[in-house]
Amino acid sequence: MFENLTQQQAQPVQNTLQENLVKTSLTDVFCLENINLSFETSNGRFTLFDNFNLRIEDIPNEGQFVSILGASGSGKSQILKLLSGLSKPQSGSIKFYGKEIDSNHHIPMVFQQYSAFPWMTVLENVMLPLKLKDIPEKEAEQRAVDMLRLVGLEDQKDKWAQYPALSGGQLQRVSIARNLVDKSRVLLLDEATSALDIFSKRDMQKALLDIYYSSELDPTIINVTHDISEAVYLSNRIIILDANPCRIYAVKNITFGQGRRTEKIRETSQFADYVSEIEHLMDEVNKK
Repeated sequence: MFENLTQQQAQPVQNTLQENLVKTSLTDVFCLENINLSFETSNGRFTLFDNFNLRIEDIPNEGQFVSILGASGSGKSQILKLLSGLSKPQSGSIKFYGKEIDSNHHIPMVFQQYSAFPWMTVLENVMLPLKLKDIPEKEAEQRAVDMLRLVGLEDQKDKWAQYPALSGGQLQRVSIARNLVDKSRVLLLDEATSALDIFSKRDMQKALLDIYYSSELDPTIINVTHDISEAVYLSNRIIILDANPCRIYAVKNITFGQGRRTEKIRETSQFADYVSEIEHLMDEVNKK
């Protein structure tokens, strides 16, 4: 990811510099090149993307968690829509693992609003993508149970996916399991934890780390959030966007040494320093 930006200290990044990224042998999960997108508004035409470039590489045998932060109106959620296939640019190229995205491309997203079907059980919700592909019933059920186990909901599989049977955090984990059950290696999150209380948010973050560290999935997780603390805790890369038009303002690598991240990381001075640095960068873009 951003192979010429591996230094620990974040630096402002101009789009003109992105055009000269050094190519490597690694395959890009996503590659956005010269993306242009504008809208008609009551105040005239608004340009969101002007020759915008973004590359997110696939790191072999290693999961990655990328968080995107930025000023209001900078295009954070729109980037996810472009990656998922829900939105199309007016010009430019979007590639997924080296192939141009076409009208059949669709990667599910997890939004702030819960998207589980309330008339189905938890297990039925997660099995749905497999049943739509005519996967045999027993195989579909086993894969769904395995995914529910990964997100910590195996014991909830026979409950209906609605209040009061499930909490908000549990409903979000149902959405995540459903998105991943068809062996997707990419998970797109758009403010997926912002509506949750602190306890549900921590449970959700644990589930995301379980996915992140899953050797079977080897996932790429891309998370749009306003929560700086969450971004630092979960991510190994944070991208900060500037607006009018969208550009990459800074990229920050987040490392906490070897081993799985735990809640104890939040108590370290390194964690506090990362949060402070990202807050400073966000202050810079918000003051413009």
